[in-house]
Amino acid sequence: MIPAPIDELVVSYDPGPLADKVERRRRLMRSRLMSLGITIVIMIVIYVWQREQLQGAGFITVYAVVLGISVGFVVFTLIGYLRARRELGAIGTGTAIRIGAPGIQVAGLAAPWTQVTSLTTVKGGLGREPALRLTLSDGRTSTLPFDQVTVFPATLDTTVRAFSGGRHGIDLSALET
Repeated sequence: MIPAPIDELVVSYDPGPLADKVERRRRLMRSRLMSLGITIVIMIVIYVWQREQLQGAGFITVYAVVLGISVGFVVFTLIGYLRARRELGAIGTGTAIRIGAPGIQVAGLAAPWTQVTSLTTVKGGLGREPALRLTLSDGRTSTLPFDQVTVFPATLDTTVRAFSGGRHGIDLSALET
């Protein structure tokens, strides 16, 4: 028996990867807070133990640098954790990507193949995941981070090429660097 041909690819939003990211960052935040607490306790013990020798600006400078570095790690980790929670709260529901013979839909923006100008990947940055960007001939764009779906970019590229009749593909070069 020959399987029926697939008439479209539908990819739903998947909060799983983002929920995992939030949990990883929550654990990292706890770790950073424990590290800061241990650093403070050690600094207090050293001060109490060596109070007579620890006088002057050099002592204060060293303590300030050590505390500043520890607090900086906590703040940086907190920002990443809060960003991940915000991304998880903003994840869509339903269909994230729909690719078929009539056209494509990415994050709610749908168009026939004749209106598609480009499909590209956007390089991730500090706190941002790589994303798929659909640009239409009228200038509208839609961007969907790859951590909101569980499909490989190369799979999407192959599907786009097949359903668009070879007229379009996804520029994956941003993922290679």
